Amino acid sequence: MPKRKPDVLHAVRIEMNEKERELLEQYMVGQTVKNVVVPAAIVAGVGTASYIGYKAAKQAYGWGEDVVDRVQQAMDETGLDGSEIGDTGATLVDALVGKRYVYDEKTGKTYTNPFAGIIFLGPLFGAGINIGRVTNPFD
Repeated sequence: MPKRKPDVLHAVRIEMNEKERELLEQYMVGQTVKNVVVPAAIVAGVGTASYIGYKAAKQAYGWGEDVVDRVQQAMDETGLDGSEIGDTGATLVDALVGKRYVYDEKTGKTYTNPFAGIIFLGPLFGAGINIGRVTNPFD
């Protein structure tokens, strides 16, 4: 037997004050951070631990060269093909993985890029060295 439709419809309304809205907003931000940042941190931690473990095992057991070593060796020599990008004198290797040493003609100092050979980090850190070198007010 089918149900009969209701004659009267009642609505329930829940209202919140300012404090409850602030608490709900804080809860939602916390959930967003938990859902986004925690997985990203886990992936970064696992990747970093894997790389450090690989490098430690490579050093301990004397494994052969890896890609990073070959790229850094190519940077120390002449670059992959020596082709220059624009008129800056930067080789293709410098643009992709960063320059290992930056020489400042004005002060005569040589700066070392510790992230040279790592894609994205090498050129980013090298750019930071150049910006710091050019904008240093003490030289």
